[in-house]
Order: sequence, then structure tokens, then C-alpha cells
Amino acid sequence: MSIPKQPRQLMINLMYIVLTAILALNVSAEILNAFHSIDESMEDSSEIVSRSNMQIFNAIKTQADSYSQFKHLHEKATSVMELSGTFYDYVEDLKQTIIEEAGGLDETGQAVRKTDKDITTRMLVNEGKGNELQQKVQEVRVQLLDLLDEEERNVLQAAIPLNIREIPQKTDKKDWAQFTFQQMPVAAVLPILSKFQQDVRISETVLLNYFLGKTGIEVNKPDAYIPIISMDKSYLTRGETFQGEISLAAYSSTADNIAIWVDGEQLEVENGKALFTKSVGGSGTRKHNMKIELTNPVTGEVESFEREFSYEVGSKSVTVAADKMNVLYVGVENPISVSAAGVSSSSVRVRASGTQISKVSGNQYIAKPSRPGIAEITVSGEGLSPQVFEYRVKKIPNPVIQLGRSRGGSMSASEMRVQEGLIPVLEGFDFNARCNIISFEVARVPKNDDPRIADNQGGKFTGRALNIVKAAKRNDVYYFDDIRVKCPGDDNTRKMNGLIFKIK
Repeated sequence: MSIPKQPRQLMINLMYIVLTAILALNVSAEILNAFHSIDESMEDSSEIVSRSNMQIFNAIKTQADSYSQFKHLHEKATSVMELSGTFYDYVEDLKQTIIEEAGGLDETGQAVRKTDKDITTRMLVNEGKGNELQQKVQEVRVQLLDLLDEEERNVLQAAIPLNIREIPQKTDKKDWAQFTFQQMPVAAVLPILSKFQQDVRISETVLLNYFLGKTGIEVNKPDAYIPIISMDKSYLTRGETFQGEISLAAYSSTADNIAIWVDGEQLEVENGKALFTKSVGGSGTRKHNMKIELTNPVTGEVESFEREFSYEVGSKSVTVAADKMNVLYVGVENPISVSAAGVSSSSVRVRASGTQISKVSGNQYIAKPSRPGIAEITVSGEGLSPQVFEYRVKKIPNPVIQLGRSRGGSMSASEMRVQEGLIPVLEGFDFNARCNIISFEVARVPKNDDPRIADNQGGKFTGRALNIVKAAKRNDVYYFDDIRVKCPGDDNTRKMNGLIFKIK
């Protein structure tokens, strides 16, 4: 029988709907704008590198046209440009498809639904586009390196940035695509794809410079430069260390004429790049100014480039919620959700006192206390100090005793005679639990005769108790007393209120 929910239970359900909504809040606008700035920076850099690469390619072609011994270098350079261009266009098509799925671009040049995580998860994880991208990256890297002989590959392969990083061993993600793209907003995925486009352009530069060097010509200075910073993430939590690679786009990694400063502090430059690290403290936006100076090795002329970059600092936080009630109950499985912002699920550690707790999957746990009192659930993780959540532990509430569907009052003799026993009903209790009747006493009091009394073991009528029930006649009165029940987690029986029925 469906039992209407009480107002209290409806309020509890509403509270947990609100809690779920709070936990599902999207990434802040500042962080999304930071992703967009990074994406624009990498797109600008790729465009500059592309123009510079075309100059190098034309120089190789000029040498090949003049000297036949360089023809094979021109053929290899052509293959590099074709492989790079095909891959670049493939990634660009993937980006445009994601943008179209996200409603196109708004007036600021950002995707309309830039916070949408379902689009990227569906396309790149569920539909396999992420795995396809991974395969193409690996294939193009191999094809580029195959243009070199073994000795050349050993020298240059470390300088080819187009590659797939291995995912951490401790992650709960099954593959690279899931680790990289699952539940990532559109605004965060676009810079990742732009980074692959930038990587293939830089790989193109490395090989073209090498082929040009074999013709005996020095690489011409590019006609434009832009400082860029490549960072693992632009949103950090308190206690973490910010790390970013700063470089000047369209410049050879072997250059030694670059000087880099951040906030006035000069950094050590190695292979054309400087590593900037800074421990972050309180929450909020952090802004830094970088300056890069490039010295022309021939004229001694110094060009200066400046740019500001920023990132968000947040705080790690944990939320623990009992999914069905705001308390824990003895003897049943209490579902618990643990959400830790800023901490990967694989790093979250959960322990408890006053209850057993076990992980089911993801952020879902089961708590099973054995006695009433207080239970404490402690959550910790990488860089997160232990946080304790306290819950009251109660016994399962008393059941309501029924005879059939009735809890007392009038009953016809024919209806009484077909009853099979007493039933304990847990009303308004969301858990899959059942109490059992251990024993009770039944008494039949005829109108003009002595009472008939019998003890019964269990909830079902047996023996003398069954005979007494089947003897029901008009004007009899039935008493069900000393009803003893036992619910999950009970050490002792509970005494319940009795029932009285007047036979009509």
C-alpha cells in the first residue's frame, strides 16, 4: 500500500535536492575567462609560428631549387608541412564541432554554453573522439620522427612536444580521454585542443630548422613574437604550488639570447624557456607581470615584450551527506555521499568511528552503525587536513502493529476468522528494513462467557491462538497484548502498544 509522505519527510527530501544543487555549482566566470585568455594566447602563438615556419620552408625550397643535393630535404620538409597541416585542421574541425554543439560564439568570442560539461564528455569520452585524438597525436609523432634516420631521431625526439602524457597511476579514470576530458567544461577543453595545435606547429619548427640547418643557412629571425605561459591549471587550491612554463613563441629552443623576468625577478632560462614557481596562500585571483627581452645576436638590438597573466586560488573543501536521512540508523545500510572540492576522488580517504563504513563506488559509501550514539566520519586527502562530520545514530523507529490493514476498532466476525497474524509496519522509513514480531498474547472475551487466552510465538497465528481467532462471533472483544518485536540492530525485544477489536 502506498503511504503518503509526511510534511517532515517532504522537507527532508527538499533539503537534499538543494544540497545536490549546491554541490553541482559550475566553475566561476573568472576561471572560465582565464581559460579563454589562454586559448587566445595559444591561437595567436600558433599563427605566428605558422608564418615563421613558412619562411623556413621557402628557404629550404630555394636551396633545393638551386642545389639538387638538397632536394630530399625539401621533400621531407613538404611531408612535415602536410602532416602538420592535416593534424592542425583535424583538431580545428574538432574544436569547431564542440563550439557548434555549445551554441556557437557570443560577442566576447567565447562559446555560448562554455560551462557545459555534457557536450565534451559525450563527444570526447562516450563517442570516442578523445581516444581518436590520442591515436592521431601518437601517429603524427611517429610519422614526423620517421622522416629522420635513427641517429637524428635520438637527438631530436625529445624536442618534439607533440605527445600524449601518461595519466597518473592512482587515478580512477580508465584511460587518457576520460582523465583529460570527462566532466570538463567547454571553456577548459578548447585550450587543451589549442595546445595540441601549438605543439604540432612547434614540432614543425624543430624539424624545418633542422632541415634548413643541413643546407648551411642560418634561420632568419621571425618577424613577430608573443610571450606565452603554459600551465597545468589556472585554478589552484590553498597549499598547492603554481607552476608554469614561460617561453617566447616562434623562437628556437636552442636560443641563448633570451632574458625573462616575472614581477621584476629574473628567472633562469634553459632551452629558451624559464620555469616560474610560486607557493599560493589565500583564496582569490593572483596576477603577475612577465617581461621577455630578446637580443639580436648580430646587431645587439634588444626587443622587449610584456604581458600579464593570472590564475585563481581556491580552498579545498569537503561535504559529507547522508543520502536518505540526517541521522544514521542502527542495523541498516546508510548511503553516504562524500564530495571533496579540489581533491581527486582517488586521493580521498574516509574513516569512521561509531560506525562501520565501506566504499561502494566513486564518492558513494555505506555506513552501518551497530549501536545508538554518535558516529564521526573523518575525510582527508592530498593537501587536505582531516575534517570530521558528526552524525547522531538512532535505533530504527518503532513499527506500527496492524491486524491485516486495521489497527483496532470494529471488525466483522468473518473478517477476523480469516486473519493470519499481526504485521509490524515501518511508516515513513526510507530504508529497506523489516521488523519481526517475536511473541504476543491474544484474548477473546465472549459476551456471556469466560475469556479465552493464548500466547503466540512469532507474528503468524498458530496453535491455540489460531483457534481463538477462528472462533470469532458477534459481540466478542479481542485483545492483542504484550506484543514483542525485534528490529534490525536490536539486542533486546521492544514492547509495543496492544490492539483491541470489537466483533460486529
